Amino acid sequence: MSQTIKEIYSLNTDNQNDEPEYALDKWYDSLINKTADEIDLEDVSRMLSQNVFIELGIKRAMEILSEDPIAGVFYDGQLLELLSAVDLDNFKDLSQLKLLLQKINNNVSNLDWSSEEDQIEYSELLTNFMNKINL
Repeated sequence: MSQTIKEIYSLNTDNQNDEPEYALDKWYDSLINKTADEIDLEDVSRMLSQNVFIELGIKRAMEILSEDPIAGVFYDGQLLELLSAVDLDNFKDLSQLKLLLQKINNNVSNLDWSSEEDQIEYSELLTNFMNKINL
């Protein structure tokens, strides 16, 4: 996808004449000039926690989790934790998310855990998330 987020969502940024002062504003300005494929783990984590472009954030989170189920900016499993906290009532592709969670659940013991405690915490998070979406 070659369109930037600004183009996808038809955002009018003509009124912005000053350099953003706050870190979150700088991140947002950077984000809207990226294409969907350029959105990285840090962007997705912020999108989910800030509830910004949530549909796109969920889709990218699913792509990242399919490659690295324990992805996180600050700790293993953080992305799944952020995704589990999102209100998914209006998410259109819940079936794909359910398939992803089942796949992760089937392979959770094969992931590269730093400790047994981390695996247990992640498994509990995954189970709670699966229950939340009636899986």
